[in-house]
Amino acid sequence: MDIISIFKNSYLFFAVLGSTIFAIQFLLTIIGIGGGEDSADGFDISDSLEGLEAANASDILAVNFFSLKSIVAFFTFYGWGGVCFSHLGWGGFAIAIFCGLIMMAIVSFLIALMLRLQQSGNINPNDLVGKSAKVYLTIPAGREPGGKVTIKLSGCTREVSAISDAEIKTGAIVVIEQALTNGTCIVKPMN
Repeated sequence: MDIISIFKNSYLFFAVLGSTIFAIQFLLTIIGIGGGEDSADGFDISDSLEGLEAANASDILAVNFFSLKSIVAFFTFYGWGGVCFSHLGWGGFAIAIFCGLIMMAIVSFLIALMLRLQQSGNINPNDLVGKSAKVYLTIPAGREPGGKVTIKLSGCTREVSAISDAEIKTGAIVVIEQALTNGTCIVKPMN
């Protein structure tokens, strides 16, 4: 038995095994289990989709080619490429490897693009200091709780609890002086 015969026998094994694992991963992802094991180390997932150009070298270098999903994609398409082109001998082996590598790269790149869609909804209270806001609910005097302000951050509007030394009526523009640890901000009227 020569080495080409061994490869011919292994193609179907890898194709069926890879397809089975892929189907299991797909079903688990649909029902919401195991969706978070892929990560692109070094990839800034807080980026938005603004300027989505695949030609950006830093994005391409940050793609994680060795995630579980991309390895399964490699073996699946290596196997099916080998099954389809095994009659070509060494050429069929090269085509099978090429099919696996291409699919591994495509899956890795798609995972990286999907990770770019993730954003944290959390705000850092210290980022609010010095920003202007609009009073949503009247802020009582004497730093009593109950007041709220709205502030625009990163293209969205946030509602934040606010306190002040003096009463500030709804609709007034204020400046955030200090962010407290409980999520409340100390504000003062804008001059």
